Parts: sequence; C-alpha cells; structure tokens
Amino acid sequence: MPVAEPPVHFDGQPNRFLLRRGTCLWRVSSRPYSARSFKPTLAGVPAGARFDGSADDPYPYYYSALDETTALSETLLRNLIPDERGRRLVPLAALAGRQLSGLTLTRDLNLISLISGQDLGAIGQDAWLVTGHGADYEHTRKWGHWLRGQAKWAHGFIWESLRNHGGLAVVLFGDRCAADFGAGYERILLHEVTELTVDLDDKDGTAWLREVLKNYRVTIPPARRYR
Repeated sequence: MPVAEPPVHFDGQPNRFLLRRGTCLWRVSSRPYSARSFKPTLAGVPAGARFDGSADDPYPYYYSALDETTALSETLLRNLIPDERGRRLVPLAALAGRQLSGLTLTRDLNLISLISGQDLGAIGQDAWLVTGHGADYEHTRKWGHWLRGQAKWAHGFIWESLRNHGGLAVVLFGDRCAADFGAGYERILLHEVTELTVDLDDKDGTAWLREVLKNYRVTIPPARRYR
C-alpha cells in the first residue's frame, strides 16, 4: 500500500478535467439540509472520508456523482457483507431522512482527474488513492491536500467510483468555489431540480430504490409503515 509521504519536490502537473455547466450532479443527503450545501465538518483522525478537509487544510467539501446509481452506491453500499446467496441488504435505518437529488451545474469547473492509470501516474500515485478503504483515509486526505497545493486552479477531484466501477465520483472544494464565484457559491453553482428529487424513506421512494438496486443483488427489507 503506497502510503509514503507525497513528494517534496514535484515537477509535473495533474491532469485537468473540465466539468461543464449543465452537467447534472447527483447527491444523497439528509433532508433537513439543502442538497446543494457543502459540508463544513473537518475530518478527524481516523474519522472522515477520502478527500475531506481537515485541521491541516480546512475547506468545506461536496461529494457527488455524475449519475444517480453511483451516488446511491457510494453512499448506501459501503461495508455491506453479502449473505450466503451473494445478496446484500440495505437496512431501512440507512434510508431514514435521506433523499437523492439531481442538481444542475451552472458554471464550468476545473477538476483534477484521477480517473485513469495515466492520471494517477502523473501525480506519482496508483489506484490505491481512489480504492483504499476507511483505514487509508488519513493518508488519502494527506495526498489530496498535497494535490490541492500543486494545482491552485482546481475546484475539486474526479475519479472512478470504488462501489460502482465505470461511474464517476466528484468532490468539490468550497474555498476554491468561493474564491471564484463569491460567498454565495452554493446557490450560484448548483440549481436544484425538484423533479429529480426522491425521498428514499417513503413508500414510493423505497420501491423505486429497490428496483434500481436489484441488478446489484442488493435489496431493502419491507416496512410496515412509511413516513
């Protein structure tokens, strides 16, 4: 596992990915909060996710995906253990208070691409950076912070989803977006599309989700009562 420190001297340049305005970003979030809200919480050690801000490099962050199944997979399929028939179960508690939202991007954003082997090789890394699990996140965050320092132009990263190969996951940096688009960057950058919002914990939403996940051999138990 390549957990060595990032390079002290780096003479390369991360590969750039242009995320164009009009792109739909998909996110699973808690319903009391706006789907376009960046998360201000700083990662602790070992808590936190792959590319969160931390005390060493504080910034609000926003995880999303370029399709709905990747957003659902990245959020709901973590740490699910298949049963003896190879099926996985999402507990109803994991859906409580959550919604899937589609949001339209209103500005072009420059991301660091971590999608291909060439992209990862350009920064002196390999697939570990985007496939390592929770125990590695302290180290992936350190590499992420180093990458931000190498590319002051970057509004975020994009990489292939660990839990839905072929799908693309995104993290955006609130400080970089605020610098380029102003204090109201969340409202400026992301337009919520009401028709693309699904409450995952009501009867219709759970039925829809069960249908979406069945090809992943993932199911949701029936509930006697919905909100």
